[in-house]
Amino acid sequence: MKLINTIIAVVVALLIILFAVSNRAPAVVEVWPFPYQLALPLYAVILLTALVGFIAGVVGAWLAGSERRRETRRLRRQVRDLEQSLARHQMTDTDK
Repeated sequence: MKLINTIIAVVVALLIILFAVSNRAPAVVEVWPFPYQLALPLYAVILLTALVGFIAGVVGAWLAGSERRRETRRLRRQVRDLEQSLARHQMTDTDK
């Protein structure tokens, strides 16, 4: 599995390198409320936009899963408490 992951990572890296080499033309970036302009290569603008979108998606997915994580923690505590209770009952049964 590690070999497959390495091969996929190498292929993706090569595709990104080819994309960057093919799109070196300058692009001017302005963000509306700010008076600043940035002249960046087109590949940088596209890759940074994709990175920001990816991070926003990860944060959104993490926030959406918070209720499930909370429920999982609650259930784990409940299982631990039940296991401890069962162990106590088994100890008292063997003492009789």
